Parts: sequence; C-alpha cells; structure tokens
Amino acid sequence: MKSYLPYIIGAFAGVLIAIVLSNLLDLTGTPQLALFAGLPVLGGALSERFAQRSAGKS
Repeated sequence: MKSYLPYIIGAFAGVLIAIVLSNLLDLTGTPQLALFAGLPVLGGALSERFAQRSAGKS
C-alpha cells in the first residue's frame, strides 16, 4: 500500500484542483467531465513520477 501513496496523494490533489477550476470557470457538461477525468490521473502520474525520481537520487 505504501507504494501507492504518492499516486493517491496526487490524484486527490488533482480532484481538488478540478473542483476549484470547475467552480471558478463555472463549467458544466463535457468540459467539466474532461476536467474531472484528466486532472486526477495527471496529478497522480506526476506525483508518482516525482516520488520515483526522488527515491532514485537518494
């Protein structure tokens, strides 16, 4: 489970960013769906990649 932690944290951050952007931009429909589909995946992938690169340099 510990190996999934960076991905979970990044996905959660992506969801929070998607909620904020959706409210700020007043998105509905397909753009909102794309935002909520893309940002959690992107956030999870980026945070996992950062965690792997940080672990490799230690």
